[in-house]
Amino acid sequence: MITLSESAKKSLHDYLRQARAYLRGSKSVDADEVEQNITEHIENELEGAAEPVSRDVLDAVLEKLGSPQQWIPEEELPWWRKIIFRLRSGPEDWRLAYISFAMLILSALFFFYNAIEISFIFLVASFLLSRTTLSIVDNHNELKAQKWLMYPSLVIVYGVALFSLLLWPIPLLFELASGYDHAEIDMFPWSTGNETPFWTLAFIFFTGAICLWWLILGLVYKKTPRLFGAVFRPFAETIKPKSLNWFMGIMTGLAIACLLVIVLMVKYQGWSVYFIKILG
Repeated sequence: MITLSESAKKSLHDYLRQARAYLRGSKSVDADEVEQNITEHIENELEGAAEPVSRDVLDAVLEKLGSPQQWIPEEELPWWRKIIFRLRSGPEDWRLAYISFAMLILSALFFFYNAIEISFIFLVASFLLSRTTLSIVDNHNELKAQKWLMYPSLVIVYGVALFSLLLWPIPLLFELASGYDHAEIDMFPWSTGNETPFWTLAFIFFTGAICLWWLILGLVYKKTPRLFGAVFRPFAETIKPKSLNWFMGIMTGLAIACLLVIVLMVKYQGWSVYFIKILG
């Protein structure tokens, strides 16, 4: 095995990373086999060279070997990958980061001037460019400081999506409660003569329902972490199993507590009246 200097190792890593990124779009080429062939070729070329091999010596071999793109026929690449790869030549290339952030700035400017539709288009374009860039790197940490230009659009879109996913039952529940014919408030044997008892029960029920929904989401995440990881990349990767277990435990406890409160309010009417009066 040829011993490489640290800078040479980094150069080889970048070359193999780019080759693997291209090969992700191929159905006919085995990435592991190609990487093995590249490594064997480099060792053969560097046989007898002074060790540790410097970066300049290795780069000469890599240049002779050819571009990482050559390992896959271009016609096998999706059109969007062709564009991204032509824009981004290496991990230190900031062009995609600048373009993504510029689109986000344009989105904010159009939003400020009430051109909502155009603002939305630029926001989506910035988001898709950032997501696509993440898809062609093996480790998003390779982006280093570029992340601060790419992540804002991801945070905005993910935030809206996550907010909608977590809280969508609330408008539905409120609509059902508002449409319910509760004018005949005397249906509650412990009524205080106004709608407070109804909305107290509704609020507790809403809380329990939301906790139950979040518990379901937690279970789905545990069963299909790759799905959430793909949708919310790269932020879903930061969720720790222990933290998720604590979250699910809390949601289970709150849902059970809400159910018990509702049962107690219905069963112990006198206590319910006292409880309602405390709420005002």
